[in-house]
Amino acid sequence: MDNLQNQQRIKSLYKMLLEMATGNLAFRVEPNGSGDELDQLATMLNEVAEKMQNIISKYEFKKQPYDYCTNQNTTKQSDAELIHKVLDYIKNHLEEPLPTTKELSKMFGTNEFTLKDSFRNIVKTSIYQFYNDERLKKAHFLIKETAIPLKEIALICGFNDYPNFYKAFKKRYNFPPSEVKREKESDSQ
Repeated sequence: MDNLQNQQRIKSLYKMLLEMATGNLAFRVEPNGSGDELDQLATMLNEVAEKMQNIISKYEFKKQPYDYCTNQNTTKQSDAELIHKVLDYIKNHLEEPLPTTKELSKMFGTNEFTLKDSFRNIVKTSIYQFYNDERLKKAHFLIKETAIPLKEIALICGFNDYPNFYKAFKKRYNFPPSEVKREKESDSQ
């Protein structure tokens, strides 16, 4: 095999190491069947990535309703699938604190840059802003449709205290939560 092909193979192996370091365990390098040192290294790296994926799905995500670790590549379709899963996760965990982007990227088998960039390109806002908007939409709905006291709604929607909820709600809707017309008339505070 000539020197140029060996350099290309070394670059592919180096790229795989970088992908693994940033959390993308789906990247693979195909051995060319030569059995040389580079071929053996490609096989070993593929095995390590496979074992890492198995370990992550076996232990870290056992309590999740489904395995969030995806086989990511850089196509637009896989980015859309990734973001769809992130959106579902956020919507289903509004009462919990939002994980950091580093934690989210690990959960979904990608890296922080890809997660942030894809999210902003597809959803047209940041992850935190989306999370906050969804909590406030849920709060608005609960205020309007239930007789649950406002302080409880704030807690249900993931706000640690009522003053923070009040400020965020007023900033988003330009009126305080107490001015929302409630369908179920009752003591709202």
